[in-house]
Amino acid sequence: MRQQRAVDLGGAPPRVAAAAWRRLAAELGPNAQAIWDADTHVPTRAWGLGLPADGALASSLVARRVASDFLAAHLDLLAPGARIDDFELVGDDLSAGIRSLGYVQTYHGRRVVGGQLSLRFKHDRLALIGSEAPPHVRAVLTDSPIADDLARTRALEWLRAESPRAAAGAVSAPVILPLVGSGPIRYVEARAVDVTSDQPLGGWTVYVDAATGAPLARVSKFVSATGTVLYHVPERSPSFGERVLRPAPFLDVTIDDVPATTDAAGLVGFDAATVQIGLGVRGEFVRIINKAGELASQVVALDEGSEVQWSGADDPHLDAQLTAYVAANAAKEYVRAIASEPLAWLDGQVNLTVSDNSGACNAMSNGDDLFFYDGNENCENTARIPDVVYHEAGHSVHNQSLIPGVGLFEGALSEGISDYLSATITGDPAMARGFFLDSQPLRDLDPDGFEWHWPEDRGEAHDEGRIIGGTLWDLRTELVAEMGQAEGVAHSDKIWYESIRRASDIPTMYPEALLVDDDDGDLSNGTPHGCLIDQVFYKHGLVGAAILGGKVRTLAAEGDGSVPVALDIQAAQSSCIDLAPTGATLEWRVRGTADFQEAAMTATPEGFAASLPPQQDGTVLEYRVIADLSDGTDTRFPANQAYPWYQRYYGEVVPIWCEGFEGDVSAWTLGSEWEVGAPQGKSGDPGAAFAGSNVAGIDLASDGRYSPQRVMNLTGPVVELPPGFAVYRLQYQRWLNVEDAYFDRAEILVNGELGWRNFNSMMGDNNSDVHHRDSEWSFHDVDITPVTFSGTAQLTFRLSSDGGLELGGWTIDDVCIVGVEEAPPAVCGDGVIAAGEGCDDGNSEDGDGCSATCSVETPEDPTEGAPGTTGGEDTGSDTGAVDDTATGGGASEMGGCGCRSAGGAGGSSAWMLVLAGLGWRRRTRR
Repeated sequence: MRQQRAVDLGGAPPRVAAAAWRRLAAELGPNAQAIWDADTHVPTRAWGLGLPADGALASSLVARRVASDFLAAHLDLLAPGARIDDFELVGDDLSAGIRSLGYVQTYHGRRVVGGQLSLRFKHDRLALIGSEAPPHVRAVLTDSPIADDLARTRALEWLRAESPRAAAGAVSAPVILPLVGSGPIRYVEARAVDVTSDQPLGGWTVYVDAATGAPLARVSKFVSATGTVLYHVPERSPSFGERVLRPAPFLDVTIDDVPATTDAAGLVGFDAATVQIGLGVRGEFVRIINKAGELASQVVALDEGSEVQWSGADDPHLDAQLTAYVAANAAKEYVRAIASEPLAWLDGQVNLTVSDNSGACNAMSNGDDLFFYDGNENCENTARIPDVVYHEAGHSVHNQSLIPGVGLFEGALSEGISDYLSATITGDPAMARGFFLDSQPLRDLDPDGFEWHWPEDRGEAHDEGRIIGGTLWDLRTELVAEMGQAEGVAHSDKIWYESIRRASDIPTMYPEALLVDDDDGDLSNGTPHGCLIDQVFYKHGLVGAAILGGKVRTLAAEGDGSVPVALDIQAAQSSCIDLAPTGATLEWRVRGTADFQEAAMTATPEGFAASLPPQQDGTVLEYRVIADLSDGTDTRFPANQAYPWYQRYYGEVVPIWCEGFEGDVSAWTLGSEWEVGAPQGKSGDPGAAFAGSNVAGIDLASDGRYSPQRVMNLTGPVVELPPGFAVYRLQYQRWLNVEDAYFDRAEILVNGELGWRNFNSMMGDNNSDVHHRDSEWSFHDVDITPVTFSGTAQLTFRLSSDGGLELGGWTIDDVCIVGVEEAPPAVCGDGVIAAGEGCDDGNSEDGDGCSATCSVETPEDPTEGAPGTTGGEDTGSDTGAVDDTATGGGASEMGGCGCRSAGGAGGSSAWMLVLAGLGWRRRTRR
């Protein structure tokens, strides 16, 4: 007799059952389905629309009547060759809203072993039909079956060699035994004998021929016999905490040389009292690769109901394999319980390479597989530290769970969120104790007396990651206090997982956390735990600027040449945080210099205001605003670490050629991924053009991000430069998001020569993370005079990407090439600061701060609040043929050359039209 049923899931009925199936399928509807027994050709299960059965759920009699009619109509499909009176009702169960009727099959009054039919009713419909009835039962019956004692004797004779102490018990009445093999099904009248053994432990049902006593088949009663595989591993590390017995889950083993697999609890089933079990370190979800030698394996005896233990306490390389196997499975199981949708990485097999002696004191993930180094005199073999295994698994979970076009993999973020996974599994914010062979942690997410804070604690990725790791741990702590241990941890873990799938860096974890916590799709009205989230993220510096709001504006220049700068402050967006601006400072410097000056800004109804001082024509001034907050922190405008300055150009310029991308752009060559159109606000891109409707940008219409491993060029027409200008400048509006230039380069080329490039922190792989992130339109001035010796200028905006981390890339608008005429000779006393003058107050008198020769006079007692000078800062400098160290922001309301036309601007013909029709137009660009 067969021990396992062979089934066909293909859906097509066997040829012998096709006609009968068509009749049933017509009743079950167009979506009727079945699972077919490959040997008997009957449908083991059939279902579809269901058949009406009014009252069947409430009334057993109604259900039986419906069942009788149904079986009579379809018995040729469900039990070919049988009659309706061959089936006896033995089960009638009503539970879980389902009434189930079960019938056993007989043949001339004898039970057919395993033969049965069943029907299930739900919501007064016959919803599911089952059949395990063998077809066309025909057997030779004897009038004088063998006696019980002879049946016992024949059964024991069959088992004597392997179980000499077996004893026979009850003998059944004659039954019909189907024998399913490679040929036609045979049916034999048999008697079933109950046999048990205590040494070795075992139990069987033995079938012998009812006429002759010949043994036919036996079925073990010990199919549920189990043993447990336990690995003895460090709970935290060999030098911290206890060693514990942990199940080896989903482990590939052998039972008497037959392959088997343990379950989630390390249990494995077998059908004997004692077996020889082969152990290793590879399974369904984890595969160990041992760089220190042979893969761990052993064969040991395992008794039914007992356990086998394997320890590597005295063998570091064995211990590394056992510990890594157990810990990686634990990490997968933990995240599997959090994930809202199946994640292929969790349900696939991951490779763990352990005891690699090519390095030490480290471990890593490549986004999929995990790697662990051997130990030395300074640090532990990292595969022996479960915390480290959990952490590295966190990197792979992060990479594998990212939603394409939504989240981005960023090094510092991944370090922090992986620390959190390790901490939430162990319940200890002090991560990787024992890493350096003592009880001290490698990193602590909850240090005594202070918090990891943005941006002060930015830097190397592991260190910077503590900011978000500490934030998430504190959120977990607060949620546990509010919701209780189980619910608080579960909600914190949910916020962790769903946020890392969508965030692009550490600051973006805040809005993503709010989104996960939200219950109505409206983040403006708060979330169930919004106050708590605000407070925790604020404590780590990740909310301040977002809660404060603010915008910097520059106004029209005053008569004395000074330029008003306003910081408009919005009302605090969260009532949960008592945060308000207490003051603001305006800082400025001449581009290309390190020293900057500053002035306190005056409070206004809208926020704060101050003025940039007059400058000589041709000066590019860089400036920024720092707002002091009531909690002792500050926030800066612009919020761009790679370019923390706005720009303003002083002096008159003559537009030579301009492009606003509103009309014909056929003179431009749009390379890979460049588009002209309305911006969509994706991946950090602007939501609207600087002026008009259109911009030029990379990947405006798709997910907004540039592609990896690609060079993307936007090349403009050749512009003829009229003679007579002392300087030629490129002035345009920029909204750029690009990775640190150590990896991805955003460049401006003029006549093929480099004019500007984004900031390169030169910190090496993974630590070069000063990415250029514009969050507003930025006026940008580039002196292109050194590369315009040919009398023409052709612009190329280029982005070159590497293989990882793609951002929004270039978006540009209001592009102009302008000319600057020779400055007239300076006239001291005319009120205009010209070349060679340190000041000009409109008179020729000494003693008023500006001398009669227009040099600055230094008073003996400076007035309070006068601009001061602070040296030494040069953040934002970058490389290129043209020295340009500034970035702009939304502080340029008057910026732009205003050279937009319905047809756009292109090449020399457009430039000549400006000269012939309008004459020279002068405008101060900023």
